[in-house]
Amino acid sequence: MKKTVNLLLALSFLATILVPLTGIMVHKMASAVFLLLCVVHMVIYRKKCGPKKWGLLLMVILTFLSGVFGMVYEQIPAILLLHKLLSMACIVCLAIHLFVFQRGLWGRRKTV
Repeated sequence: MKKTVNLLLALSFLATILVPLTGIMVHKMASAVFLLLCVVHMVIYRKKCGPKKWGLLLMVILTFLSGVFGMVYEQIPAILLLHKLLSMACIVCLAIHLFVFQRGLWGRRKTV
């Protein structure tokens, strides 16, 4: 189950960040699925969650909410600017998170 959730999380993240290729409608749906899978991921790994991981989930939620408010209040460009900045910071933090926990994704590697 964990590997399935991780794979679906990676695929939805990929669909979310490929906005120029997929379009805004796919981005909206993929970001909603990504948020849902992030919450499921946190429930599965809740025993290993420290403050940094809860902060990462909070950053994902804030990015999602800023995107929703950016759609509602599209006449205010500061909200969309905030969404873009949070999105970039979220991508960097998620890349660091993936790099740190890479061994758990691909199994234990044997060192020579």
